[in-house]
Amino acid sequence: MRELLFWLKLAALGSLLGLTVFFCVMRVSLRGGTVTMPDLRGLPRGSAEQKLRTLGLDMDVREERYSTTEPYGAVLEQNLEPGVTLKRGRTIAVVVSIGDKVLSVPQLTGSPSQRQAELILEQNGLALGRTATITSPDLAGTVLAQSPEAGQKVTRGEGVSLLVSAGPEPVSRLMPELRGRSLDDARALVGRMGLVLRRVLEGSAQGAAPGSVLAQSLSPSTRVAMDSELTLTVAPGGSAQVAARLATLSYTMPTDGFQERRLLIVVQDSLGQRPVYNRMLEPGATVNRDVLVHGPATAQISVAGNLVQSVNIP
Repeated sequence: MRELLFWLKLAALGSLLGLTVFFCVMRVSLRGGTVTMPDLRGLPRGSAEQKLRTLGLDMDVREERYSTTEPYGAVLEQNLEPGVTLKRGRTIAVVVSIGDKVLSVPQLTGSPSQRQAELILEQNGLALGRTATITSPDLAGTVLAQSPEAGQKVTRGEGVSLLVSAGPEPVSRLMPELRGRSLDDARALVGRMGLVLRRVLEGSAQGAAPGSVLAQSLSPSTRVAMDSELTLTVAPGGSAQVAARLATLSYTMPTDGFQERRLLIVVQDSLGQRPVYNRMLEPGATVNRDVLVHGPATAQISVAGNLVQSVNIP
């Protein structure tokens, strides 16, 4: 039994030695042979590495160096001259460019977004410095100014500061006193101010004129933003009794531009004129707006300040 175990161990050891020798021979055969050293100078790092790999050679970046002639990532030097014969499996040491140390600042002012400006800086080897925002007529995100300015020389990695638009300043109005006015007058005034009359409630007050305003949800003499919603409480009678109906207005923004534009929908009915929609929208966006109208009614639809459609509301 011991003799059998001895011969089994011997056979296993022989097989292991045989496999080891086989793999060593294969490794030598695969990595053996000679090749001619190519010229890597001027090639991008990835291309140089691929070229060496096809010849059975490896690449090691020993140093990164500024260069005024070669772009970022290009091979500047190699430790073996082109044309030299060498064995496969060698590692070739190279020096790679990290570009010019002194760079020209790109044009960032006018970029439609801060993100785009950051990408331009990154592509040019520069960093984003401080940012500040101010209200302006330009769309939110537009780069209004930069420091250093375009064309100035800076060191690679230096930061460029940006002044970015926060968009137009919200339009505000001084809320008037509506109590005591007729509902017709209140509706007309609210429409001219760009406010949205969301609800009209019926209340009661001794001695109040029929249809007159008893209370308002936005306090008089306070600053209110355009498109603020208002609820009025009126006395029974007057125009408060005019039959109302709910209508749906639909509009799809044109796709002939690349920027947001303002969509304004103004309704005219027996109670006066008032805006029912006033927003910035992307090209192709669709709006469906439910509006409460009284009597004969029309809707005027404007895009970027230009009247594009007039609709009779059934």
